[in-house]
Amino acid sequence: MATQNGQDDAGSQPTRFESQWDQLTTGFGTRWNRFNVWRTQRPFLGGVLLCLAGILIAWVPMQILPDLLFIGGGMTGFLVIGTTFGVFVFLSGVYALYKPEHSREAGVVGVVLSILSLFGSLGGLLFGMLFGIIGGNLCFAWRPDDERDDEDDASEPGRVETVRSRLLEQLRDVAGAVSGRLRNGVEAITGGESDE
Repeated sequence: MATQNGQDDAGSQPTRFESQWDQLTTGFGTRWNRFNVWRTQRPFLGGVLLCLAGILIAWVPMQILPDLLFIGGGMTGFLVIGTTFGVFVFLSGVYALYKPEHSREAGVVGVVLSILSLFGSLGGLLFGMLFGIIGGNLCFAWRPDDERDDEDDASEPGRVETVRSRLLEQLRDVAGAVSGRLRNGVEAITGGESDE
């Protein structure tokens, strides 16, 4: 019986391993799918860029601030302000990810604080400021899918499309008249050359 149980245990090992692997991969697949659904319902790239910008903006003064706090100096206030700007830029990115319906406001705050961080922390060596401006604009421009669908279903053209279509018609008329005159001029020139 011991050998039979030993054979049964040896025979069931691969199936046990396969079932555990299937459970692991199935769990990973569902988690990844849930993450993708969560990611598409918010300004993900804009929020991540704002968080990265906040880290870069706060990193620069945090390298100098501990030494100046110990020694004391006139630059301490600017470095504290730079660190505060970095923290608030990071928090605006987190807020845009957490509350996507307020992403426009979070984007504006992120852009303004990223620009102001130039005075307190050199804008995170300018890379933090650049990432903050890009991330804030992405958060500002992001709209939920249902708002995009509503704009696509608009039946009547707006004022901009009406003016655009009028301008295109006038441009076609002018281009047709110019091309007709050019054609007549070329024919006149080529006809004059054949007479000689």
